[in-house]
Amino acid sequence: MAAGQLECHVCGASNPGSADRCVSCGARLSELATELTDEELYARRHQPDEFAIRWVFISFGLFLVAAALALGLLPMVIPSYDPQGFPGIVITIVLWFVGAAAINYVSPGKRFLEPPVGGLLAAIPTMAFLSRIADVYQLSSGAYVLGALMATMMALMGAFVGNLLRGDRAQKPPPKKKATRRPKMV
Repeated sequence: MAAGQLECHVCGASNPGSADRCVSCGARLSELATELTDEELYARRHQPDEFAIRWVFISFGLFLVAAALALGLLPMVIPSYDPQGFPGIVITIVLWFVGAAAINYVSPGKRFLEPPVGGLLAAIPTMAFLSRIADVYQLSSGAYVLGALMATMMALMGAFVGNLLRGDRAQKPPPKKKATRRPKMV
C-alpha cells in the first residue's frame, strides 16, 4: 500500500490518508489514523473484526435452509436416503463446516464468531428435528447435545478455513536483521 493510504478495516479497500470514511463501503476510518507496523499488521491477520449480529442471522438462516434441504427435503426425493440417528448428526456437522467457510469467504472482514453463534442457534431446532424423526436409530439426548456442540465447533473451524481460502491480505514482514558483532581490533 502506498504511503498516506489507509486500508479499510471492514472491506480492505485502499483509501486516501485524509479520508474520514471508506470510499468503497462507507465505514468510519477514524480508528485507523495511527499507522501499524508490518509486524503488527501480520500479527493481527487472523484476529476477528468487530462482532456483527447481522452475520449471526445470515449464518442462522443459511444453516437452517441447508438442514431443511439435506435432512427434510432430500429424504422425500431419494427414498433410500434416511438421515436419522448418527448419520443425520454427521451430515449436520459437515453442513455447518461448509456453510461457515462459505460465510467467511463471502463476508467483508473476518467473521470467526458469527457463524458458530448462528450455528449453535440453528443446531437446536435441527437436533430436535433429528430426534423427532428417529424411529429406528434412536439416540440419547446427550448424543444430540454433543452433536450440536460438534457442529458449532466445526462452524468455528469452517469460518477459519473460509478466511484462509479468501487469501491473506497481510503479507509476511521481512525478517529483522540480527546485529552482528565485529571483533575488536587492538
